[in-house]
Amino acid sequence: MRLRSLFLLAVCACATAQTPVQSGSWLQVQTPHFQIVSNASETDARRAAHQFEGMRSVFQRVFPDADLDTTSPVLVLAVQGKKDMQALEPMVYLGQGQLTLLGLFVAAPERNYVLVLLNAPTTHPYGPIYHEYAHFVFSRRHEWMPLWLTEGIAEFYQYTEILDDKVRIGKGDPYIQAVLDRNPLLPLSTLFAVDPHSPYYHEQDKGSIFYAESWALTHYLKDKDGLDGAHRLNDFLELLQKNVDPTSAATQAFGDLDQLELDFRKYVATTQFAVTEISGSTEVDESSFVVRTLTQPQADTYRAEMLAHDERLNDARVLLDGVLRDDPSSATAREILGFIAYRQDYYDEARRWCQEALKLDANNYLAHYFFAAASIRKGAADKASRTAIEESLRSTIRITPTFAPAYDALAMFYANSGANFTEAHDLIEHAVQLEPGVPELRVDEAQILDLLHKEKDALAVLDLALKMSHTPEQIAAIENVRQNLLKVDAERTKQKDQKLVFYPPSTQKSGQNTAFTNAARASQLPNETPPRATYAPEVEYTEEARAARLEGICTVELIVGIDGNPSNVVVTKKLGMGLDDRALETVRRWKFEPGRRNGRPVPSRLTLNLQFKLVGDPQKFFDLSEKAQAGDADAEFRLATAFFEGRDIPKDEAQGMALLERSARSGHPQAQFEMGNRTYGDGTDSTSYVTAYLWYSVAQRNGAAQAEAKVQELESRMTPDQLSDARKRLETWPASVSK
Repeated sequence: MRLRSLFLLAVCACATAQTPVQSGSWLQVQTPHFQIVSNASETDARRAAHQFEGMRSVFQRVFPDADLDTTSPVLVLAVQGKKDMQALEPMVYLGQGQLTLLGLFVAAPERNYVLVLLNAPTTHPYGPIYHEYAHFVFSRRHEWMPLWLTEGIAEFYQYTEILDDKVRIGKGDPYIQAVLDRNPLLPLSTLFAVDPHSPYYHEQDKGSIFYAESWALTHYLKDKDGLDGAHRLNDFLELLQKNVDPTSAATQAFGDLDQLELDFRKYVATTQFAVTEISGSTEVDESSFVVRTLTQPQADTYRAEMLAHDERLNDARVLLDGVLRDDPSSATAREILGFIAYRQDYYDEARRWCQEALKLDANNYLAHYFFAAASIRKGAADKASRTAIEESLRSTIRITPTFAPAYDALAMFYANSGANFTEAHDLIEHAVQLEPGVPELRVDEAQILDLLHKEKDALAVLDLALKMSHTPEQIAAIENVRQNLLKVDAERTKQKDQKLVFYPPSTQKSGQNTAFTNAARASQLPNETPPRATYAPEVEYTEEARAARLEGICTVELIVGIDGNPSNVVVTKKLGMGLDDRALETVRRWKFEPGRRNGRPVPSRLTLNLQFKLVGDPQKFFDLSEKAQAGDADAEFRLATAFFEGRDIPKDEAQGMALLERSARSGHPQAQFEMGNRTYGDGTDSTSYVTAYLWYSVAQRNGAAQAEAKVQELESRMTPDQLSDARKRLETWPASVSK
């Protein structure tokens, strides 16, 4: 989900914390692209509406290829007083000695929000809003730009002036000029190299010169193109889209970079920055504005929506409680309460509010969406829950087909369920087409590509997401996913040597393959555990293969979903004589404990090398295997010992351990003692003491005399806390033992 971002224009002042208050009457001015909610006069509200539609018109004229239409109109809270502003702004700006906020832009997946103080004591209260709207416009153009140009253009348009008969673009402010006067310019090679990791982008003292110089260089290049009738800046952008290295692109577009730097420094020294004027009025049709008076519950619903998106969740709840007292039939109030509960991780409450909202308004697409999102976070443990999630997301898409987060959520739901990967890919691609400038969607796209074994494509998408990122949080999240994908891919390579052995029965027996089987444990990342087979019926050895005494390896690849079910089962190395089809049929019926990452179930790709080999005394092996499968603990112990020692059958630690633990949990004292030995090892790993103590203790309890000495030895080594923990867990045997 897209990260929320807050941007402001502020002046020094003092303020005190406020709670949401009512202030005068409220009205709404609905325009084609904005929803202005204001407690000012109708004249001031209309003027604000004209300002925002004018801003959009300017950007659309300058960038005609940008798609600026959004799912929902931008919600603008235009308030007339300082107390009204403080009642809605983020808490971080309240308190003695803090800054007075004049403008705020909040980007959220549901829609964009603006908070602005009308008649503010400044020349341009809309400045920060224009800056962030510029970022929004460029994100819709599907073009990557280096950071200096991204911020330089946003600064260039920040102080746009919309007048009755013209628009003035590129005007600077005294602060930028002061920064340029006080600080030496960065070399262009340094400026061009600034990326989201650079201290020049994040540190305040360096960041200020980065922004100021980015503005000045953008200004210079646009002015020079205008004077020369050239289009070098556009040429530079076109080269970047062709994946030309930024420095090479700059050289091709602007010429010798040393000369460019000399000319640029002279330009800055003159302090004469041209202002571009576009003649003619902006294309704003005020006759399309619809004005209506709002009731206090309606106004409070909009105010609560703003509060909910600038992190004042509890204050939003207070307003919404009042809304529901005055208007019990408000579906929107319930939907916002569902969103708030979701943000606070109260998933059952979120689902309940969304369900209530949908009973009142079945077409509330956000209620459908947040019901599904809360259900996913809560965990869909059964088929009914998964069906409800899928239906809710499909309802969201049906009602609002331009809402990208719904496609994203459904794609990741399928991916995390280990199913419908092809449809998941189609869904995430559609989400990216709708919102191409959202890095978080690219991250999800990369993860789905990785599940489809398109590792190179996935890494390329993550590289693009890094280029598009602007916040440290976005960058850290993308880098984390990138490193995880690299580690997981490395683990997949290691797991290709993983073996799963099937031993056929005697040719005198015609039934199923009777050897106990279990997937070998894959090596795992520190924060990841692989899937574990919990139900693994044998593959039947075909009569044809048995008669031909066919031996070899059949390799099967599959996805284990978060529900533990296998999917996408395919044979990648065939044996023939019917064994491949038998392997497919059988593995599809297996059940797994899903793999986990950071404790949460995740889909996992598994490669099984199924080795068929005719060895040993078939009849003896068949009899022992048959008893083991029937639950005979002694047969399980003897078969485990055979696997450990390689007696009559090839040595296999993984299958031996699986059989040994089964026997031990069934109460076999010698198996329990051996589990203690294998857990305790050489006694140097103190983290194994508690589990080893449990196994030795239950072995002693069941009559294994040699276990007493081991129990006493461990008691002398364990800390008091370890011993206390072990004795408490012993009371809840066998659930307390974990591997």
